[in-house]
Amino acid sequence: MLKGYLHSEGEGETKFDVDTERWHRTWDAGFIDDRGRLWLVGRSSARIKDDKGMLYPFTVECAAQFIEGVRRNAMVSHQGRRILLVETNGSLERDRISTELAWAKLDEVRAVKQIPVDTRHNAKVDYTRVHDLLR
Repeated sequence: MLKGYLHSEGEGETKFDVDTERWHRTWDAGFIDDRGRLWLVGRSSARIKDDKGMLYPFTVECAAQFIEGVRRNAMVSHQGRRILLVETNGSLERDRISTELAWAKLDEVRAVKQIPVDTRHNAKVDYTRVHDLLR
């Protein structure tokens, strides 16, 4: 992280002070559990709020990565539906994914040939292109 912005532009939106400490606002959401551990749940802007409740896609994506056969995945809300797109390592058991992720109240698990990623880093999902897949 840089020490500051050119001509201090944008500092008011992204930096704040607590006592003598300078903090950087990331817009990530999280919580501290009863054992004092910090859990990050994802970007505030990615949060899904619908009639099923509130869901952070990052939590679903992290859990899905531990399901056998899932190579890469992306969780989105599209036209009011919770959709998990999954790129597989071979076969995909949609029922198993739906069962293991029942807490996420998914409307659909959809297999795709490839999850689009940012060309600058192969690990970051390109959500604009993911939404294009759903049109």
